Amino acid sequence: MARQDGAKTRERISSFVELNEGIHLSGIIRALELGNHQAALHMRTLASEAKVWSRTEGRYLRFYTLSVSPQTPPDQLPNPPVSYPPDSMQWKLLDRLARNPESIGVKGPLTQGKLAAQLDCSQQLVSHHMLSLEESGCVISRRAGFRKVWKVTAAGLQALTGGARSLSTVDAYDLDSLISHYST
Repeated sequence: MARQDGAKTRERISSFVELNEGIHLSGIIRALELGNHQAALHMRTLASEAKVWSRTEGRYLRFYTLSVSPQTPPDQLPNPPVSYPPDSMQWKLLDRLARNPESIGVKGPLTQGKLAAQLDCSQQLVSHHMLSLEESGCVISRRAGFRKVWKVTAAGLQALTGGARSLSTVDAYDLDSLISHYST
């Protein structure tokens, strides 16, 4: 039997999952500012009340409301838009890649080493985050000799702008950089 004092929290979670079908537990925790145990307990309660269901995808446990059938093939399941907080390494990498390299004082394409030097971190950390950004569809890469060259995708721009549907909140300098980056 679920405690009544958690009903409001479960309603908040349920509404959030309905708006973000396919969200994973850590996304719920961050967005709703819940504790790990608190979120897990409420998700278990919602699942036992048949209000949500979950599916494991890689290392994530993704949650869906009953508006999405549990028999839906995995490749047809909705995914929430990706967004990163401005202080995260993923956001910083997307930001650097979305700008024209010349506008930030770099000659030639941004390599892993140049990104690591700019962000004051290791090349291994840049590599790790670039692979996760590529898996999430925020960047695409191509080989250029021994190096990889990355480009930010539309999903990456949306993640960079916080999921905004338009770029109207981007200042003129950034917009010029984005346009020149994508026109080459």
